[in-house]
Amino acid sequence: MKVAIIGAGIAGAAAAFEIARQGGRASVFHDRTGSSGLYSGALDFEPWDRAEHSDVLAPELRDFSKQLGAWELFVTPRRVATLEGNVRPTRGSDRALLDLDRCAGKRVAIVDFERDDWDAPLLAKSFANSAWAVSTQTKFFAASAAILQKGFERRISGYDFAALHDAPERAQALQKALLESGVHADAWLFGPWLGIERPLAQELSAALGVPVGETTSAPGGAAGARFENLRDRLLARIADVTRGHLNRIEREGNGYRLHVRDRAPEPFSIVVLATGGVAAGGVALERSFERRGGTGFRLSFAAPVALELDSEVVEGVSSLASVDFVERGLGALLKVGIATKADGSALDNPGIFVAGDAIAGRPRTALMAAHSGFEAARSALDYARRSG
Repeated sequence: MKVAIIGAGIAGAAAAFEIARQGGRASVFHDRTGSSGLYSGALDFEPWDRAEHSDVLAPELRDFSKQLGAWELFVTPRRVATLEGNVRPTRGSDRALLDLDRCAGKRVAIVDFERDDWDAPLLAKSFANSAWAVSTQTKFFAASAAILQKGFERRISGYDFAALHDAPERAQALQKALLESGVHADAWLFGPWLGIERPLAQELSAALGVPVGETTSAPGGAAGARFENLRDRLLARIADVTRGHLNRIEREGNGYRLHVRDRAPEPFSIVVLATGGVAAGGVALERSFERRGGTGFRLSFAAPVALELDSEVVEGVSSLASVDFVERGLGALLKVGIATKADGSALDNPGIFVAGDAIAGRPRTALMAAHSGFEAARSALDYARRSG
């Protein structure tokens, strides 16, 4: 059976990986960057400030992480530093992030130089006052180093600044600056600037003999770019990938016909929707004309599936009109999605399965997105076997 996966964020990539792991090859369609490309580099099952961090890391998640090459997963929670000045637990991270648990009880130097989005002394104070640093007696301090080479570098985006360090001469200059700083530290902490293509954090750690790493990234920063680059390489090996915007899914016999912009319509027996929620643009927020001052949700493409919010399902149509945010709260933006059964299949639509932030009511986290991608792929393959 032909399987189409719509979306290539963490959920879509995980679904394609699971299908390949079981001997199949999916067709993946994706367009613009979604929330996976905007993530911070920290990996969680539940929102980190409320999580119990007791979830077991499934073998397929470990295998996916290894083949992707972007992540390091932890059996028990580790701590990372955020760009906003917090020390927070996580179950995994972008490989460039500094594992603070390796630095417990030691002296961590925060690189200090002039960038408009970076205040090393303030960050050092914030990290040092965290409950974790106090309990482990870990010291954070600002340490000057000659990092900038040209004036414009103090104000360019974090992504662009990170990309500069992919160049060999720039990576060498950064290593030299740290060696010549005269600072004696047990670890170095940077902002999210240690390369996009180049594994510079690992290179610097090896050269200096102490851990070197980053804070989390802001949306649109280095962590998301690294994921997308490595995702593209993985999908090129395991799936047939097409860049294109999905306009419509329509039923056709026992399957579905996909209408992708600038391509002839194509039939598929199974469709996995990993199109994201409101943040990724898979669900659109729009004004509703049914009630004065109201707003509503709709899918960003036409499809015979129903949206759901707080267990309220609109049958037969892909829109929710007149949502009252005063009553429901802004949390509705993180809850709305496609209505599904327990196995990830869309209600009343045999052969359509949903993964990631497109599912109503699921936590909008990276590891939950991956888990749902595996789940949707397995359910899709079971459906294919039953359908013969």
